Amino acid sequence: MKKAFKSWFGVDVPLDIVNFNISLIYLCVLYLALLGNGVVLHFGRIYYYILGTAVGLTAFAVGYVLQTGNYRGASFGITLLLEAIVLPVIYIIDNRLLSFSLIYFFFPLLITAFIQSGRYRVVSYAVFFVFCIASIIFVYLRNVEGGGNPDKVYPIIDVMTPILICTMFATTATVEALRYYRHESELAEQTRIEADMMERSKDVFLMNMSHEIRTPMNAIMSAGELITARSISADTRQNVQHIMNACRALLSTIDDLLIFSKVENKRILLAESPYELKPLLDDIINMISVRLMNTDVKLYTYIDPNIPRVLFGDMIRLRQVFINLLNNAVKYTSKGHILLRVRMSELGHDRVILHVDVEDTGIGIKEEMLPTLFDDFVRVADNMNESLKREGTGLGLSIVKAIIREFSGTIDVRSEYNKGSVFTFEVPQKVVDHTPIARVIDHDDIGVMIYDDDRESVRELGLALKDLKIRYVTVDDRDYLNELIEDNVSEYTHIFVSTENSEKVSDILSHYREMVSVVMRDVGDTESETGYDKITKPMSSINVAEYFDESEPGVAETEEELDEEITNNLNRPLVNEARAIVVDDNMTNLIVADKLLRNLGFDVVTADSGSAALGLISNMQFDIIFIDYMMTGMDGVDTLRAIRRMPKDWVAGVPCIVLTADAHDGAKQMLINAGFDDYLSKPIDVNELEYMIDRYVDKRKLIRNVSDA
Repeated sequence: MKKAFKSWFGVDVPLDIVNFNISLIYLCVLYLALLGNGVVLHFGRIYYYILGTAVGLTAFAVGYVLQTGNYRGASFGITLLLEAIVLPVIYIIDNRLLSFSLIYFFFPLLITAFIQSGRYRVVSYAVFFVFCIASIIFVYLRNVEGGGNPDKVYPIIDVMTPILICTMFATTATVEALRYYRHESELAEQTRIEADMMERSKDVFLMNMSHEIRTPMNAIMSAGELITARSISADTRQNVQHIMNACRALLSTIDDLLIFSKVENKRILLAESPYELKPLLDDIINMISVRLMNTDVKLYTYIDPNIPRVLFGDMIRLRQVFINLLNNAVKYTSKGHILLRVRMSELGHDRVILHVDVEDTGIGIKEEMLPTLFDDFVRVADNMNESLKREGTGLGLSIVKAIIREFSGTIDVRSEYNKGSVFTFEVPQKVVDHTPIARVIDHDDIGVMIYDDDRESVRELGLALKDLKIRYVTVDDRDYLNELIEDNVSEYTHIFVSTENSEKVSDILSHYREMVSVVMRDVGDTESETGYDKITKPMSSINVAEYFDESEPGVAETEEELDEEITNNLNRPLVNEARAIVVDDNMTNLIVADKLLRNLGFDVVTADSGSAALGLISNMQFDIIFIDYMMTGMDGVDTLRAIRRMPKDWVAGVPCIVLTADAHDGAKQMLINAGFDDYLSKPIDVNELEYMIDRYVDKRKLIRNVSDA
């Protein structure tokens, strides 16, 4: 009922349609009343013929509206039908001067005042007064000439005067009230339009600022990638890393502002698609681990290995929730630990609920701040000075709450001041592939000893091994370790030892070669003992399962391999005899892109405009084309369309990748719909660039797989 009312009379329904609906409902009610009146008073057939004709004309008006959409004309026609035919004729048939006079003449005038305006109202009033006076005179004369009851035959002036006076006063009051109402409505509508224009202007401003900031950030971060790929000193590498971290922090702030503008206007839209949770968690854990390097805070994880491998949802928004909560934990935790716990519960056959906890031992939150914690611009810090020391906009938690609300999920927080906090959120997700996110096929053949004096780290690894159904034993004493290995060397295949303890037991590890020694190293640790297998903390079911399924026992990484890992494999070519063209009107971007692609083995050609690119493409063949979206003159879309129209066989199949700093919702889908094969956002991430090349360049020209990196 409520939905039907909104569809007929809601604020979003145009006024002409509302007026037509009102007149139609009025007619239907009136027809029912007249039908009842005719039955009670036993009117003749002519009464019902006229009533039937009126109903037929009304039905014709409805059909006219459905065919033409002219609601205003149809409501005007219904008004004339009432005033000129239906009510005057029925009044004449009723043949009583005063009985129902006000009903017959007052209400049509009232409905005219409500639903008509301008010349339509003037015409309706003229028709009303002509037919009103004519019908009253006709009934009066018929009663006089027919010798009606003198008590019921009133002087015509006595009949018409109260009717016309009441009608005119009531109509005048109604019209004035209606005029005031419409004036207020027009003001409200104008205010709404101006507010919408301001919101659109704000969105355009934010997107333009985002583009203008991201463009130089692309050059800075890409140059940083190129510098770190070279043989440089540790100090230089650290300084470059500081620069890149500052750039990422700035980009994160920009993203927060863009998302907040959507939250503020309730315009967050989920772009749902199948996604793998494992790469998402790997990326998040690696990012937070890097942030915690050289701090007194350790990151621990627990990930339920039974979570389905492929889910259906908005991976980008879900990643934003993880990142915002974990960044908050990093921001407000100076010592102790941060724990990321990801579990799931089934919600029917094809749906699960992800249960996520982010626990920290940071400064905690005062109880009086909890009710407003998820409001905009709220900071956890006690005072302004403390707040200024913490990076961020104060929008992270309000954005998290808005995104989780769109997921139809929930979020909660428990905190004790000066002891820490636990943020818990739950989001339902559809299941695409029920294969577990982590498993070890030959788990019965594996036995693990854990030697570490970090109890939380031991507990973390123990839970992962238990979930993967791998038997294990923990040891914290060197002599007991030696004794245990000697007595059980045939039952255990691996020994996991932390970097800090590997030197203490190096003689034991080298003596028992039957067991595979695995060093658990921290992110960024390049000085751990060689000759051992390596696995990077934090320990979770994901990386433990990955190690056992992919490692070759006894084959250890060399120092060269570790160094190669640091430089992200930028000095290793990815392709051979492949040619790429980059189209961008920013010279710095062209230089950086040229160097990045040359490091990956490409023969690179650059063009500073769409027209210049067309000239080059008409004379040369390329394996992949990168086109900037926002260029002066021919923009990226115009350039793409011109390329696709070129009469060359190879052009139709060449992959065209758009480069853009446009970060607003829907930008990727808009550009894909325009004809681009894929989308690469600025600043360019080298790993994303490699995956793009691996996906689109002819496999015969690839000399290594990206997964080998």
